Amino acid sequence: MALEIDVPELENKVLNNAQITHNGTFIFPADEDITTGDLVSLIDYHRLHIRTQYLKDRKYYEGDHDIMHKASKAPYKPDNRLVINFPRKAVTSFNGFFIGTPVKIDSTDKKADDYISTWTNVNNFEDVNSEVSKEASMYGRAYYFVYQDEQGNPCVVPSSPLDTFLIYDDTIARNVKYGVHYSYNVKDELMVSLMSVGQDREFVMNGKSDNYLDQVGVYALPYPIVPIIEAVENEERLSLCHDIVTLIDALDKAMSEKANDVDYFADAYMKIINAYLPEEEVKKFNQHLRDERMVVVNGADNGAEADTQVDFMEKPSADETQEHLVDRLVDYIYQIANVVNLNDEAFAGNPAGVTLKLKYQPMKDMADVKANKFKKSLRDVFRCVFSVVPGMNPDVWQDLTFRFTQSTPQNLLELAQAYSYFYGKISTKLLLQQMPFVDDPDEAMAEFKKENQDTQQQTGGMVQQILGNMTDQQKQKGGVGNAANAQSGKATNSATNQFGRPNGPTK
Repeated sequence: MALEIDVPELENKVLNNAQITHNGTFIFPADEDITTGDLVSLIDYHRLHIRTQYLKDRKYYEGDHDIMHKASKAPYKPDNRLVINFPRKAVTSFNGFFIGTPVKIDSTDKKADDYISTWTNVNNFEDVNSEVSKEASMYGRAYYFVYQDEQGNPCVVPSSPLDTFLIYDDTIARNVKYGVHYSYNVKDELMVSLMSVGQDREFVMNGKSDNYLDQVGVYALPYPIVPIIEAVENEERLSLCHDIVTLIDALDKAMSEKANDVDYFADAYMKIINAYLPEEEVKKFNQHLRDERMVVVNGADNGAEADTQVDFMEKPSADETQEHLVDRLVDYIYQIANVVNLNDEAFAGNPAGVTLKLKYQPMKDMADVKANKFKKSLRDVFRCVFSVVPGMNPDVWQDLTFRFTQSTPQNLLELAQAYSYFYGKISTKLLLQQMPFVDDPDEAMAEFKKENQDTQQQTGGMVQQILGNMTDQQKQKGGVGNAANAQSGKATNSATNQFGRPNGPTK
């Protein structure tokens, strides 16, 4: 249960001390305490500006693109609305590449290493990392939230940037000063949690008070830092699809218009000229032109009947232009998003390892940048975790190592050839480190050594068993003498030699 503490309330006024950077980061003076008025101002800005952009990012991820909200065409015109949901594909593909293989976390402290293994399993930390990484790609930033359960065990969950943000101080280090989480209760009252080092203030805005926010409780926090940890996609906090939204809209429009053209050709009008139908029939067809989809025209009555024409009316086709536009849009989308197009002809057959590397290089570069950002976030997560584990050195988080392994397809034949070529020329550990499917070279070497020892022991046991089952005559015929003669190198005075032939007299 949370420990409630008694601290002075925040000032109920607006000082306008907060700053907002170009990437939506909030800055507050390090030597001042935030007021309830400034806190409400930041929440309003986040709700009206930043959250609005995040909601659009989420709508695009879910397939609710702008084309679905365009003005409708006339009822008789084709009006297809096709959505090419590239944001979901890009986010899913990139994060499968980035964190599909779980992050390997190691510590030089054996006790800490064992605890990490247990704690990550209990808290489903692999799934938490996947969700945080996905939200970081969707919005540009995401958050870990560390807390304690009723038994006091440290836990971690993802926290959405839709209702969570951090406030940094104005020092050059840009340390986290406050963490803010807000929501609305069943009475539609704004509930705010303001976290700082050592305490968590709870506020409510009910509209009946003269205060901006009414403090309803303050609880102790045992962590050395604010337990809301930001994980970013990049330093600019830009989402994965930020630069390609207009291209996606253009692709949706191009494909929709192409579908409209297909409907148009399916519903083409038939024209009948110089069939010389009765005037009543001609008027009937022309009055119900859209239903009949037929145009009937009689030639001039000049005494000579012209040739009858029956065919379909067509508008000029721009199919090649449309196909060219679609191909260019798809190509640019993949290029700018830095996501590999697995439908590319370069992946046909069994491409060489160099080809795979070149195709995956832009996405790998982006994943490496994101991995560096995530390492800092993960280190802060474990800084909070180890601070509340009894009997654990709270500073062990400083020695943690995090290994991100990207899911790049490998040409195993080339890897096997390289391993065979370099074996014996460089150290085995260094060689195993170059193999992408080897997570821990030391463990692999130890296991390989143990397997060799087991094989030698089994082979030795089998030899001893075979020798034990052989008679003396079989041993002599097989060239096996007693141990003493074998060690001294002296010949035995047996009836036959090692080739089964009679021995001659000893000289």
